[in-house]
Amino acid sequence: MKIAIPTNGGGRNDTVAAVFARAPALYIAEVDENGNILSEKVIRNPASTAGGGAGPMVVQALINEGVEAVIAPQVGPNALGAIQAAGIRLHQVAPGTPVEEAIKAVVSGAAGRFAPPAVATTPLTPAPAYGPYPLPPAYGYGPGWGGGWWGRGRGWGGGRGGRPGHCPWTGQPSRRAWLSRFFGWW
Repeated sequence: MKIAIPTNGGGRNDTVAAVFARAPALYIAEVDENGNILSEKVIRNPASTAGGGAGPMVVQALINEGVEAVIAPQVGPNALGAIQAAGIRLHQVAPGTPVEEAIKAVVSGAAGRFAPPAVATTPLTPAPAYGPYPLPPAYGYGPGWGGGWWGRGRGWGGGRGGRPGHCPWTGQPSRRAWLSRFFGWW
């Protein structure tokens, strides 16, 4: 089985890098069922300095090498999709783990399989299209100091709203007040 591990510098005595696609080097080892390393190879990561799409680029390089399993602490969503599409098994270990220990953990079954994030199964309730507009406390419906509709008061707030030139439902400034200020009509 060929296993690929993102490393900080490369080699069997190195440690596992914290990220998959931006790691400086990739350690590829062919391992038998007892955990013995039959052959090893270190390649420089072709996508470590790529502007975008580094995950699929690394996965393509691993496919070209014939890799069957990947050991990494963290994998991005694009790389995860490419790994799953290629049928490569993904194992998870802590960053900074020595490479030999990571290989032994995968062969013995102690390393955890990487599980994609769970998708919510409950339907989400849609948010209201417009948020509730809180009216100022001195203006609004019911008794209070309000002057009624457009300031033509009815005493103690028997009207709707309060401020002249503002919408009685939302409290927002009205276009009519702005137009009448400049044109004298409307």
